[in-house]
Amino acid sequence: MRTVLDRNILVRAFAKSSGLASELLLAILAGDHTLILSNEMLSEVSRVLRYPRLVAAHGKSEEAIYEFVGWLRDRAEIVPLNPLPHAPIRDRNDIFVLQTALRGEADALCTLDRDFFEPPASIFLAGYGIDVLTDVELMRKL
Repeated sequence: MRTVLDRNILVRAFAKSSGLASELLLAILAGDHTLILSNEMLSEVSRVLRYPRLVAAHGKSEEAIYEFVGWLRDRAEIVPLNPLPHAPIRDRNDIFVLQTALRGEADALCTLDRDFFEPPASIFLAGYGIDVLTDVELMRKL
C-alpha cells in the first residue's frame, strides 16, 4: 500500500516512540508498503517539531529532530511537487499533503485533520481513489 502520513501523525511518531503513530510508521516501513512524502512535508514536520511548546513536550534535541527528518527522507519515496495545481482544501498549509498524495499515487492518506475527511477534499481525493483514514483505521487495514 502506498501511503502518505500527514504531519500530525509524523510529529506524534517522533514525540512518543511507543504510541500508535510510531507503531504505524514502523509497520509501513517494515512491510510491503511505501511511505510517500515530499520535501515540503519534511520541511513542515521539521518546523513543527521545533515549536517551543512541542520541544517542551517531547524534550528532544535539535540533533534528534534533524536525524528523524533525515531518517524519514532515507526511507520514504520523496515525490516532487508542482506548485501550480490547486488542491481543494480549507487550510492552505494542507495543499502540500494533498499534492503529495496525488503525485505519489497514494492508496491512502493517514491523518487526524478533519479537513481531509470533509468536502471538498474528501470528494477530490476519492475521485483519485485515495482513501482518507485515521491512524486507527490504517493500522487495522495494514
